[in-house]
Parts: sequence; C-alpha cells; structure tokens
Amino acid sequence: MTLTVHPAERTDLLADRLGDLLATPPEDPFAVEIVVVPAKGVERWLTQRLSHRLGTSPSGGDGVCAGVRFLNPHSLVSMLLDRERDDPWDPDRLVWPLLSVIDDSLGEPWCTTLATHLGHGLEGDDGVLRRNRRYSVARRLAGLYAGYAQQRPSLVVDWRKGRDTDGQGGDLDPDLLWQAELWRRLVDRVDVPAPDLRHAETLASLRAGGEGLELPSRLSLFGHTRLPVTEVELLLALGESRDVHIWLPQPSPRLWEELTGIGGVVRRADDDSARRVRHPLLASLGRDSRELRRTLDAVPGRPAEVAESGETPPTLLGWLQSDLRANAAPGAEARAARALDPADRSVQVHACHGPARQVDVLREVLVGLLEDDPTLEPRDILVMCPDIETYAPLISAGFGLADVVDDGEAHPAHRLRVRLADRALTSTNPLLAVAAALVRLAGGRVTASEVLDLATADPVRARFRLSDDDLARVTGWVTDAGIRWGLDAEQRADFSMTRFGHNTWRSGIDRILLGVVMSGDDHRTLGRGLPLDDVGSNDIELAGRLAELLARVERC
Repeated sequence: MTLTVHPAERTDLLADRLGDLLATPPEDPFAVEIVVVPAKGVERWLTQRLSHRLGTSPSGGDGVCAGVRFLNPHSLVSMLLDRERDDPWDPDRLVWPLLSVIDDSLGEPWCTTLATHLGHGLEGDDGVLRRNRRYSVARRLAGLYAGYAQQRPSLVVDWRKGRDTDGQGGDLDPDLLWQAELWRRLVDRVDVPAPDLRHAETLASLRAGGEGLELPSRLSLFGHTRLPVTEVELLLALGESRDVHIWLPQPSPRLWEELTGIGGVVRRADDDSARRVRHPLLASLGRDSRELRRTLDAVPGRPAEVAESGETPPTLLGWLQSDLRANAAPGAEARAARALDPADRSVQVHACHGPARQVDVLREVLVGLLEDDPTLEPRDILVMCPDIETYAPLISAGFGLADVVDDGEAHPAHRLRVRLADRALTSTNPLLAVAAALVRLAGGRVTASEVLDLATADPVRARFRLSDDDLARVTGWVTDAGIRWGLDAEQRADFSMTRFGHNTWRSGIDRILLGVVMSGDDHRTLGRGLPLDDVGSNDIELAGRLAELLARVERC
C-alpha cells in the first residue's frame, strides 16, 4: 500500500489514467470506489469522461460510471471520521457557538477591538447597523478558524495552549490578540476535541490500521490545485494501509520535476521557488502549483510517470502549451521562426460590452466551431465564468430551449444541452431561495416588487394556490391600491416615517378587503380606508389568500 502522485498537463489524460485504475475492481465486488473532487463541476465532467472508459464494449461509447462515489468534503478528517454531515468544526455549524461566545464576551477588555467593530455600547443608527452584522462577522470568523486549523495547524495549537504566537515562533500582532483568546473560549464552549487534537487522534488511528473507521480500500483525489499540509499528513497515514492516488493537473511537468526536493511549506515571503520559473505565465499564475509542490515534498518516493500529451500542433495555442510544458520562454529567434497561420483561431479574444452580449457572441462562436469540426462534441466544451449567478439566466435563455421554441425560429444553439455547475444553493433549492428572500425582507423596506417576486416563487405559489391569472390579478390590485413599500407605519419607524402609514402593505390590504365587502362606486370610506373598486365576489378567496400571505410575511 502506498500514496502515489500522478501529475499531467491535461486533465483528460488524468481521467483516462484514473479510468484504467478503476477498471481493475477491488477484491470485494460490492465495494464502492471513492473519488474526492474539489467541486461539483469536476464531478460532472469526470463522471461523463469515465463512462467512456468503464464498462465499454470493444466499439466504445456505451460504458457506464457505476460503483463510484464522488465526494466533495469540507475537510478530509471529517470524511474519514464519517462526520461530514454533523461536523461541529464545520464553519456553518461552528458559527452558532462562536456567536454565543462573542455575545458573552463583548464587555470584556480583551474583546474591545471586536466589540467596537460590532457597535457594542454605541447608540443611534450606526450602532444598530453594526450590531446587525453579528452573524456575518461570526460566520467570517468561523471560516477563518477552520482555515487556520487546516492550513496553519501550529497556530491553533499554540493558541489552545495559551501561547499568543503566529504559529512560527513570533509574537502575535497586538491588534490580533483577541483572535487567540476568542479561539480558546470557543474550544472550551464546543464539547468535542479541538481540531488539532482530533487530527492527531485520527493520524494515530490510521497508522494503527484504522480500526473503528470505515475506510475505503482505495482512495483517489482528482483535480485538486491546493492541498493543506494537514490533509497530506492524513493521506500519508492512510497510504500505509490503503492505496491512495492523487491526480494533479499541472501545466508544466518539467517545472514539477525541477522543483523536486525544494523543501516543505515556508512563508510566502521566504519562498524562492519563483526563481526556478522561466516562463512569465508560470511565474505570475503558477503560485498554487509551486506551493502544492512544496506541500507534497514530504511524500516519499518518486511520483508516477508523467502522462505525455503527444505531438504539439503548429498553432498559437500549441506553441503556448509547449512553452509552458517545457518551462521555457521562447527567445526572439524562436518566435521569429514560428510562422502564424492567418486562419489560426486556436486563441481568440472577443471584446463585448456586457454579459448579455458575451453570451450572444459565445453562442455564435460555439455553433461555428461545432459546424467546422465534425469531431468536436458538446461534451468536449467547457465554459468558465467568474460569476455563475450573473450568467446563469442568460445562458439558460440562449441554449437548450429546443423543446419550447419552434424549429423554424430556434437558434441552432437551442439544440445544445447545457449544464450549469457550482451554483449557489439558493439557485438550486427553491425552499432555501424563499428563506433567503424572507431574510432580505426582514431587514429591508418590503417593497411591492419584493413581495410580488416572493409570491411568484414556486413553493409560495404551491402553498397559496396562486395561478398565473391570480398573480396577474394580485399585481393589478397592488398597483391600484397604491402599495409602494413598508408593512405598516410601525415597520416604517426604522426609516423615520412612523406617522406615515399611507401606501404600505397594511393600508393596501385593507383597501382590497374593503373592496370585497363594499362597493367603491360611491366613494364611501371606512375610517381612512377607501374600498378598492373592481374586487368582485369571485375574488373573495384570492383576496383572503393574499391577506394570509402578507400576515405570514409580517410574522417573519
């Protein structure tokens, strides 16, 4: 049993090598192969790629990726301990005890820096604003502490033992001392071993054979660009009794080999690995790769044979890949000897004036590429963008609508199936989206458009039985009743408008309900409420459902 590192410049070569490994089944026919991936997008691509290697007939193309479990754990130790779903040190769970510790400590001298940031003892609107960000600050700190435990374990060890250091022997800056004391109090509050103690216990258990742990017979990590030193220690310990394989995409196998023996993890200020880099792109964009090489320097033995990509095509992209692969910047003579074909489109830059235009151009380019190259298939195309939530609705509107658009009017791109990966939970889980909308309403102005948007959410429509015609009817009522913003006059107090209950949801709902029982033709009023005209007897049930919806929003 051992730990093997597989670097390659192309991810498809890594996937094929992984497929060859998985094609050899374990001794237990019911055992599930475990593959750890860094993101859901990698999982989807890798699943599709492996399906063309596993279980295929001699003709190929008819395989299936079965018996493989893909995991994307927050931490490797929680996965090995089977605590991924209820790990108390996961930031999303840790935030609640941390918030309790912060609230109990705001009046103490050591917590002055944090208390000032959170507006403790500060009156007025600024104090309310600062206190309202307690959760976001606690969640940010929980994420930092989780990162410290993974990336800088010596730091949290020193803090737990009462030493206010930076984890490398130096004193902690005075303005950061509160973090160490807050960590110690948090460790006392959470009734489980601290992350460094749990890590040490897990290492000892793995080195003893992993008794009591449900360990896979073979473990693969695919596509990671960063690995904390703590997880490498766990992998080394697991490799003493299991087969562990790390599949790493590396743009320059030559640089990877040249960095062998460079030493372990050091401060970034002391890292001189950039001096061994000769290509400017590797120097400016390859820091993660060099730091990963330092992290894996403790892995004994030589890595597996580097997968070669084959012959380099005489294109701009081919030359760039060749230079990166060899860790060499071409000189003036080498560049002069390269004759660029005017028809070369291997690297293209499109300057567009906005996200919508970018998607339009992307659609035309992809259709053109698929038409020009019969060997190119949609599964070979990967589109990356910096903000998936901004581009997702535009991509959904531009691709994959063949079932709702007439063939005569459909763009060829509508016949392309598109999968959007790594989206936020609020985009994939409609109930979470409703919960997030209610949180925004609770701290906002509760405008007419915000509540109407909430009513169009699928869970809300199902709960209150709102059809498209009902929503159109309700929108007309909101407009005619003059509803603008605010639940009522009391809720407007946060905006210094306590005495103005006009154009709120309460005044508008009162007008709609009065319109149910009174006619608005003779302009009679009840108190300050004027019945809304055109609310017929057929609308009584809809008006009641709208009133119930607003009542539930008020209780939130």
